[in-house]
Amino acid sequence: MKLLLKNLWSYYSQYKLYSFVYFLGVFLDLAVESFIALSFKFLLDNAIVPKDQRVMIIVLLLLVLGTFVSKAGYAFRCYLYSKIVAGIIRNIRNQLFGRLQQLSLKYYSSARSGDVLAHFSSDVSSIEYLVNMAVPAGVHAFLGIIINTVIIFTLEWKLAVIALAGLLLCAIGPFIFSSRASLANDNMKEKQAELLSMVQENIGAQKVIKSFNLDKTVSRHFHKNTEELSRKTSKAFFLNDLMEMMPTSTIEVFNVLIICVGAYLAFIDYITPGTLVSFNSLFINLSIAIGAFTWVFPVLMESSSSMKRIKVFMDEAPDVCDSSGAQNILQFGEGIEFTDVTFGYTDQQTCLSHINLKIPQGASVAFVGHSGSGKSSILNLIMRFYDPRDGSVKIDGQDVRGITMESLHRLTGIVLQENFLFNTTIKENIRLANPQAGDQDIIEAAKEAEIHDQIMSFPKGYDTLVGEHGGQLSGGQRQRIALARALVRRPSVLILDEATSALDPRTEMAINKTLKRVTEGMTVINSTHRLENIKDYDLICVMERGSIVETGSHHNLIGKNGIYAELYGKQGGFIVAEDLGHAEIEVDRLAKIDLFKQLNIEMLEELAELFVSEYYSPGQIIINAGDYGDRFYVIVRGRVEVFVALDDGSEKIINFLEDGDYFGEIALLKEVLRTANVRVCTPCLVLSLKRKHFERIISKASGLKLELEREMDTRLLKLADGV
Repeated sequence: MKLLLKNLWSYYSQYKLYSFVYFLGVFLDLAVESFIALSFKFLLDNAIVPKDQRVMIIVLLLLVLGTFVSKAGYAFRCYLYSKIVAGIIRNIRNQLFGRLQQLSLKYYSSARSGDVLAHFSSDVSSIEYLVNMAVPAGVHAFLGIIINTVIIFTLEWKLAVIALAGLLLCAIGPFIFSSRASLANDNMKEKQAELLSMVQENIGAQKVIKSFNLDKTVSRHFHKNTEELSRKTSKAFFLNDLMEMMPTSTIEVFNVLIICVGAYLAFIDYITPGTLVSFNSLFINLSIAIGAFTWVFPVLMESSSSMKRIKVFMDEAPDVCDSSGAQNILQFGEGIEFTDVTFGYTDQQTCLSHINLKIPQGASVAFVGHSGSGKSSILNLIMRFYDPRDGSVKIDGQDVRGITMESLHRLTGIVLQENFLFNTTIKENIRLANPQAGDQDIIEAAKEAEIHDQIMSFPKGYDTLVGEHGGQLSGGQRQRIALARALVRRPSVLILDEATSALDPRTEMAINKTLKRVTEGMTVINSTHRLENIKDYDLICVMERGSIVETGSHHNLIGKNGIYAELYGKQGGFIVAEDLGHAEIEVDRLAKIDLFKQLNIEMLEELAELFVSEYYSPGQIIINAGDYGDRFYVIVRGRVEVFVALDDGSEKIINFLEDGDYFGEIALLKEVLRTANVRVCTPCLVLSLKRKHFERIISKASGLKLELEREMDTRLLKLADGV
């Protein structure tokens, strides 16, 4: 309750004058209502019984005048209060949205989106209902209780004592049940947010649900949670009803008691009939006020839960923010330096370990390595989306923690694997990176990104709406607009985080040519797994398990014959057609695959011709768990994820496979059930080989199939033993 009153005070204190006028009007309204009840005493005892016309006219005139003034003031109060309520809710929404912008990426990686959305939906709605309906009713009821209590004690203290006993009993019910009702409402709100998250997750997972016939599984899981929500809702509503019912019932009992006692006192001439009628009218007003107050109390409890949730959210401190002495950096002139940097997204995790690195101004630097090696973490630290656990990241010799994030980001442009476009025009999506950019600046940036001609081919040109998430545009168009958005800022540093890996091979090749042209003379930092695109970079850093294990140019690293050379060799050995819809595998590359090492050159040459090109779009399933496999796959371009579906409808990612990786070997030797699913993450060009074609080749060598099967069994046994 203390938090509730404190928050209400903070809401209304922003509109002190309006609030004062409004609540003063409420007090005057109640004074008129009380005078109406008291008028029965004056009319009966001082006008009607003694036949005094002058007193009757004065009382009636005061009644008419007071009622007219009261209702005119009520209309004005409604106007004032509508402005107060609208302003309070606007301020709450603005504060919530402002906090969203301040929170670090770490918060978003762990928070449930349903919980965040619930603040803007159910929590704000609950507070809106509180200030719009419950607060006026509560204030009116509270003042009504005080005013009417004072008057009834003035009229007849014996009857007032009976009324006061009823008031005290009315207070017991809410006091007994308030804490339990508050807890029940908290539990109900939490479950509502959890259910909202489930619905949102379900919407995004429809392909998986339909692919694996999970509709009944997820429905059972959802029904189980709705049952739990139903129980919690029932408990909360029951306790709220008890809080409302007990005071009202008590008042009704005492109302009858007062009529009985008052009638007896009037009968023996202890009080006048006018006093009895006025007292009863005042007590009815008092009972109405108490009834209204008991209706308000459950609303206060429910709104208190929403306020607590919003306060917790507003008190969430950003992990990364400007320090008190942070300075603006106006230009980038020397370079970026990592000094003994260790970093993890959680305290239990280490993604980067003791990184030492210098990136000179104007250099092109690429970070390569397997998924999870720490490539993107490097970029996150440069952009200061996160801070290192130990060590420092410096720009021109100054720790980034001493630089304002606004000025740091002004110097950088970034193009991501999946760039978000807002549901507005192409022009405004580009201008977002530089609000001061004129139309000509936007056009120049679009020309540099080689998207201007395509934009002008649209009926509305730069005023074309891109749709939600840019859904009205192709993947290549979205990526080029994102590049134009980065370029319109005229950044000193351009950061590319797998900027082309989500595109089809043809579009990827075209955008890479554009990037090579527009980044000349610019500091470029690229996290990529596509090594062919970075052969001419000044510096390539090979990462493994959070450490930089090799550095150098492409030619130097190839000469070292280390991890980079192995990665490059794995991605090479393919002949890709100019239209990028067909590929072939070279014999030398085929010989590096474990299963084919025992095949002679003639078999390998014949086998290479039997591979078939297949193209898959993101989201498509290449392999379903539980199906009988008969094909082997080699990824020429693209990325896939290997996962299993759990009993509760969720998924567990086992591995990611990229360019040059292969899967499904056992299907070439045995007809067995697939044990995992393979789903496409980015546009994929793969080569596949059927079992029947492979068997035809190895049948030419006596005993070869049996030998390969024994070798496969040995490998599988070692894998099962964790060797």
